Parts: sequence; C-alpha cells; structure tokens
Amino acid sequence: QGQEGVTLRIDDSLLFPSGSDVLTPQGQVVLERLSPVLQAFDGQISVEGHTDNVPIATARFPSNWELSVGRAIAVVRQLERQGIAISRMRAVGYADTQPMESNATAEGRAANRRVELLLKQQVKG
Repeated sequence: QGQEGVTLRIDDSLLFPSGSDVLTPQGQVVLERLSPVLQAFDGQISVEGHTDNVPIATARFPSNWELSVGRAIAVVRQLERQGIAISRMRAVGYADTQPMESNATAEGRAANRRVELLLKQQVKG
C-alpha cells in the first residue's frame, strides 16, 4: 500500500503468452478470482501494463508501448465482462519506462513484465 492506494501486481506470464495481449485461460481464471475483491472496492482502478526493455516489432505491436497498453485494455475488458463498471477503470501503458528490477538479467526482465492494478479510494469532499 502506497500513498496513492493499494497496488496489486500480477506477473504477465500468469495472464498472457509472450508477445501477446490475448488473455490465457489461466489469466481469465486469475481475474475471475480477483473480481469479487475489486467489486467490493468502491474506488477507481487503474490497470497498468509494463514490459521489459526487449524491443518488439510486429504488425500488431510496433513497440512495447502498444503491447503494454494492449495488455492493460485486455484486463479492463475482462474485468468489465465480470461486472466491474467501466467508468471505474482506466487502462494505462508504460512500456519499459517503470522497471522494478534491472533489465540486465532474465530474472529482472521477467519481474518487469507485469500488469498492476492500482486501487485508489475516491476522495470525499
């Protein structure tokens, strides 16, 4: 829990195949299990996609920017199907601009490939 709210961090290998923004069956189950917690929370949910610094260049993903935001959107859409109001969510892509670990090792790169759900309470005013 930080100053901005609570961050739920999910390793991308639980959600997506390498280089893809299509949720795996396992990824769908992970989000289904998380859904009741998110439904009980009444604040805003920022779904944030992160990548490592290994370049991607496919027709669908010219760069890690498109991949990171595509993954965030896929998670938002899945949560919407599970009953989370779309008005409470936003999708954000950070590409490789916010690493948690050094990209110099395979382990570090794996840690940097993630989706984070930042839960922010509404400020009552």
